[in-house]
Amino acid sequence: MERKGKRESLWIKLYLVVLFFCGVGIWFCTQPVKRQKISTDVSIETKIVEILVEHNVTQDDILKQYVRERKTVNAKWDEFYKVIKLKPNQNIEFFQEDFRKIARDMKIGLSRLNNIDGSATYRFYSPDKTYSNITVVPVKSLKNGYKK
Repeated sequence: MERKGKRESLWIKLYLVVLFFCGVGIWFCTQPVKRQKISTDVSIETKIVEILVEHNVTQDDILKQYVRERKTVNAKWDEFYKVIKLKPNQNIEFFQEDFRKIARDMKIGLSRLNNIDGSATYRFYSPDKTYSNITVVPVKSLKNGYKK
């Protein structure tokens, strides 16, 4: 009789283990598919391009652009660089409000550096990363010999 009790106890334990694994399997199957997270640098660049398109900036207006990959021990990101030629009716503050809105929405910093040649560079950053540098060059700076 003691042997029968041990056998039943073993079957109950085995049944509970199988039931547990079935529950875990069902839980994994019913989890929603997680969307792939888009990194901050790409999100910022996408929003900047949307602003430029809204303001009719063409490829001819972009004097120079490139991407530099950055790495630290814990992270990897891209820094985007653009030099944009402004139209005659635009000044260096033309994109400033739109850039501020992007920075607020993304919860990152935005700084503006006025360059000696009359251009201005807008920098999107967080404390340990720079995501994007956009230099806007007014027409008068181009006439004075702005170097690409």
